[in-house]
Amino acid sequence: MDGVCRLTVVAREELSVLRFKVCSVAALFTLFVIAMPLAAKAGPTLVFDVESGTVLHSEDPGASWYPASLTKLMTAYLTFHAIRDGRLSLDSTLTMSENAQAEPPSKVGLPIGSEFSIDWALQVLLVRSANDLAVSIAEGVGGTEAAFVELMNTTARRLAMTGTYFSNPHGLPDRRQMTTARDLGLLARAIIREFPEHQNFFEAQTVRIGGRNLSNRNSLLRSMSDADGMKTGFICNSGYNLVSSATRNGRRLVAIVLGAANGGQRATTAQALLEEGFAAQTGGDLFSLPRKLVELSNGGLFHTAPPVDMAPTVCASQGTVRLTEARAIRGWSVVFGSTDGATDAQTLLDTTLEPLRDVFYGGRAVVTRAPDTRQYTAMVHNLEAAQTTAICSTLRTSGADCEVLPPEAYQDIIASLEEEEAREAEARRQRQREQQAAEAEANQSSNSSSGSQQQQPAAEQSQGSSSGSGNTIQTPPIEDLR
Repeated sequence: MDGVCRLTVVAREELSVLRFKVCSVAALFTLFVIAMPLAAKAGPTLVFDVESGTVLHSEDPGASWYPASLTKLMTAYLTFHAIRDGRLSLDSTLTMSENAQAEPPSKVGLPIGSEFSIDWALQVLLVRSANDLAVSIAEGVGGTEAAFVELMNTTARRLAMTGTYFSNPHGLPDRRQMTTARDLGLLARAIIREFPEHQNFFEAQTVRIGGRNLSNRNSLLRSMSDADGMKTGFICNSGYNLVSSATRNGRRLVAIVLGAANGGQRATTAQALLEEGFAAQTGGDLFSLPRKLVELSNGGLFHTAPPVDMAPTVCASQGTVRLTEARAIRGWSVVFGSTDGATDAQTLLDTTLEPLRDVFYGGRAVVTRAPDTRQYTAMVHNLEAAQTTAICSTLRTSGADCEVLPPEAYQDIIASLEEEEAREAEARRQRQREQQAAEAEANQSSNSSSGSQQQQPAAEQSQGSSSGSGNTIQTPPIEDLR
């Protein structure tokens, strides 16, 4: 044997078996075997040594993927820089804005105007993945969310994350937002090496919110004694993601698992990869990949296939297009067009956004169902007025449609919708009242008839002995018949 150690993948009917083999001149033996259905197999995976940057294992490290809440690693990284630069401190106060409070779960749900420290916000961000606090932090660090997202992308380019684009600070669904396992590895390594003093945020087992201690979503911290961070992520489009780190005998490794079918699978896959990494000799290359992390190939934002959409697999019951309620539309908006089908609207949105990555940052790219026409609308909302001008100027040069809506436009539509819904609700309540009254009257008539039949002989006897007199049948009040 040549002493080469390799990762081999063997497909056998319904199983994909990952065999990690250690080779020597004298012997060949198997260290570990993982067997799982092909349908449940995770997407891209990566393992590397933090100190040397040596890649120990990689499978599709440059494939585009939706980062989901792994986005918050960049949000934390920029916050650590702001603290180191003296622009903020862990004791600095943040305020819950209307913009931040409007984000969907996972969230803390503090009222608008609530104040809290950056220290606490980072804890909740990294332990419980709070989306509202991600926006609060972004506003505190960048001044505005859009400015912070621009800084996220500038920093990604500085770190050579050539396959990454950020459109928001939390990772909620947006087809523009993408990354690769390679790029996430570069970011994780930068956090660990540049900010060891903030390791506590990633290894915390719990965080206290509203008088309760809530567990870290990273279950590997509980199942693997050497695990010491970092972050989970999930949206339907991405599947279950995990960037995990572990330290053993002074050696720290990071494993990245993207697109697992469930939370348990991402944890067990990451643990298996870490265990195999530690089985290699210190500083060695378990899978004979003589490359550093930064040397891994990356397709780049404009030269790769779009990310795999995991929604049909992990969220089959919810459909492939995530609709945003009209009530959630806020700020200035740009409408790209409307269609009769949700899928067509999503396609329109994706193709229109492609050339706009560097034209504007932030906003929320969504498909919603217009309450007035009931068509599906492709649009970007939560913009600033100047951004809408830049977007439409760019699109109109290529002949594309673009309509700007001021903040009050959707508010007026929603107000009309709410009035209509209130009328419909009152009509339903009125029908319920009428139905209850009819049922009560029917029951009353039924009881009256039954009582008359039971009392008839006595009534006839009474009439025989007392001319002109009759009996009155007493019925229960309506309330007792319900």
